Amino acid sequence: MKQSIEKNPQTGFTMLELMVVVVIIAVIAGFAIPNYQRAVERSYLRTATANLQALHSVQQIYRTQNGNYWGTGDVAAINTNLGLNIIESGMTYTSTAGGANFTVTAVRWGPAATFTVTVTDTALSGANPACSGSCP
Repeated sequence: MKQSIEKNPQTGFTMLELMVVVVIIAVIAGFAIPNYQRAVERSYLRTATANLQALHSVQQIYRTQNGNYWGTGDVAAINTNLGLNIIESGMTYTSTAGGANFTVTAVRWGPAATFTVTVTDTALSGANPACSGSCP
């Protein structure tokens, strides 16, 4: 007795199974991509906030040492004159000062949503309550 053995059994996925997998992947991507983009924008905002806080602190130190705030410039001028190392990655930083006040701005540019973060500070007028004698 001979038994017949099928040499080429049909294996694989049906079209319906493949379509179900494609739909599941599309649904997951529909949720993941916008969340990822929001996370990237939040990271840019945190970076801008940290850099502006550093610029604010350095401007305060500069004013304490020199009697006024440092002048106007872009990232290269800010890094050179104030001794910072701000990396302009997807952001543009500018500083504008007018003696007793200053404004530093971070602007996000790129294909995603843009935003602007601004810090404005004005020196206290009158005597400095933190020192006695001659103070800047």
